[in-house]
Amino acid sequence: MSIVESNSKGFNSPFEVRSYQGGSDHQSIDSRSTTNHNGTRSHLARRLFDNDRLDRKLKRHHITSIAFSGTIGIGLFVTSGQIISISGSGGCVISFVVAGLIVIAVMRTLAEMVSVRPLSGALIDFPHTFVDPALGFAVGIMYCLAQCLSMAALTSAAARIADNFLPDGRTLANEQKAGIITGLLIITLLSNACGVQLYGRLERVVKWLKYFIIIGVCVLMIIINVGVGGKSFGTTNYTQHAMAPSLRWAGFNSTADAEEKSSEFGIQGHTGRFLGVWTSTTLAIFACMGGDLVIVTAGEAEAPRRDLAPSARFMYLVPISCYIFGSFLVGFNINFMDAKLFHPFASWNYTTSHSPFIIAVGYTSIRVLPALLKACFLFSAYTAANTGLFASSRTLFAIAQLYGNDFIKRTIGTTNSGHTPIAAIICCSSFGLLAFLGLADGTYNQPILSLSSFFVSTLACVYISECIAFLRFKKGLTTLDEKDVFSRDEELYRKRHYRAHWQPLCAIFGLAGCLLVVMFSGWPAIYLLKNYDAVKPDQSIKPQLMLIGDLLGAYLGPLLFLSLFIIYKFVYGTEFRSLSDFEDAYFLPNFDQEPLAKRPHGFKAWIKEIWSFVK
Repeated sequence: MSIVESNSKGFNSPFEVRSYQGGSDHQSIDSRSTTNHNGTRSHLARRLFDNDRLDRKLKRHHITSIAFSGTIGIGLFVTSGQIISISGSGGCVISFVVAGLIVIAVMRTLAEMVSVRPLSGALIDFPHTFVDPALGFAVGIMYCLAQCLSMAALTSAAARIADNFLPDGRTLANEQKAGIITGLLIITLLSNACGVQLYGRLERVVKWLKYFIIIGVCVLMIIINVGVGGKSFGTTNYTQHAMAPSLRWAGFNSTADAEEKSSEFGIQGHTGRFLGVWTSTTLAIFACMGGDLVIVTAGEAEAPRRDLAPSARFMYLVPISCYIFGSFLVGFNINFMDAKLFHPFASWNYTTSHSPFIIAVGYTSIRVLPALLKACFLFSAYTAANTGLFASSRTLFAIAQLYGNDFIKRTIGTTNSGHTPIAAIICCSSFGLLAFLGLADGTYNQPILSLSSFFVSTLACVYISECIAFLRFKKGLTTLDEKDVFSRDEELYRKRHYRAHWQPLCAIFGLAGCLLVVMFSGWPAIYLLKNYDAVKPDQSIKPQLMLIGDLLGAYLGPLLFLSLFIIYKFVYGTEFRSLSDFEDAYFLPNFDQEPLAKRPHGFKAWIKEIWSFVK
């Protein structure tokens, strides 16, 4: 049975009849929705947007640059301070290791599927094809929304960093803050509208600048630790407490001994330590997420079969290694009891920078570096927000082509003459206006926390869906093997595709880890709200309204995800895919036209392969 034949019978994803060049020859899942729109709007749309495919201009180094830039934002430079304040410097490293392992498991799962189906909108295509079209729809909408809100959160974080440039703890006026946010949003819009080839080149420059920033701060932490510049950490020997002795909600905001604070409201002992590390892990996973951007570039990759799977396999190792190594080094120079660290559940927080790197430098006699580091971290936050707009616009473009009615297809689902999805970019950039929420909270803290929590829990739902899709993907291959049609263990499969090791264990581990993140990301807010009468005498805990904001950020995304899945399934009556119908899903047209990935053999070949990702 041919691919087109199977598609006409209602099974296969409309992505399957799309040409290698990324065209849009498919039909909407429910073509009935396209018949009632007047011709005037369609004619206007055709005049404004006369193309329906993306340009395949991104080389491997562009792909890895976009993913690296989206992964390295404020996680290492700022969020690590929150993690240290909760679980200590040792707990911070453990949190990044656990979060990194979850993300690695998911990325290895995605790498194999994208080697078989390197299509535009691949993150939507996998659950759409191997599980249920309703799940593909929910994944697409929520991934797009999560990236939009991530863009807003990171833009707000960049403005928060800019707010710290004034001396003596003074802050900018609201008009100045609004001007900074507006400027960042305009630059983000323009850089995404300039075309994917130029955008890829810009991101490559950004990647190298971030390399230099990370290497620089790591070397700086080593220099400070050996005593250059002098340091003053007070009377406490911070090296005695790599782990916080308990989970203290308002943080150990004193240089007094940690044990003297253990009687205050919190969770004591080993239980408190474990819950502190797990809470830190849900914060750390926000920093580690971003490798999925490799899959988002599938529609614009020059050689998707050659570059996407290797990039998905190895790219995430660089940023995650940076997180683990960087947090390890800064942990030698920062006290988790330092009052300047950001405490996410406290009502008080200093208006100075919460970056542990800047705090550590501030205790030395080196006076010029804090301002320089703030500029570097502002740049890192902004560029990560910029990548969020890229990911959300490409996802919205794919959603419009697959699920939209005729008018949506001919506007949001089309591109300009340069094959840039301008309409999708403009729609997604409008969510950046949420960054102005930081003006309502002068510290920017609560909007950033709520938007970040929404991003984490929503992207965890997307990762769960991708892991489920892989389990079905692998089960379908097993069914073909039993029918003597095709085997995942054959040399032909290994030659043409990437066969991930330790499967399905990686998919199961990633699924379980993300499920735990979704379930427990909001547990601190629930615990504090439930025990608020006991907390109330301690004025250091933030108000109930802000705790409700934490709760909404943690669980609103999963609730919307589930609602979209149920509503789409009910309205369109979609069914779960049958394993017996998967045969055509593994064989796409134009296969022989695409260059394949070559496995490196020998030490020099591996070095060249690794360098191709780093550069």
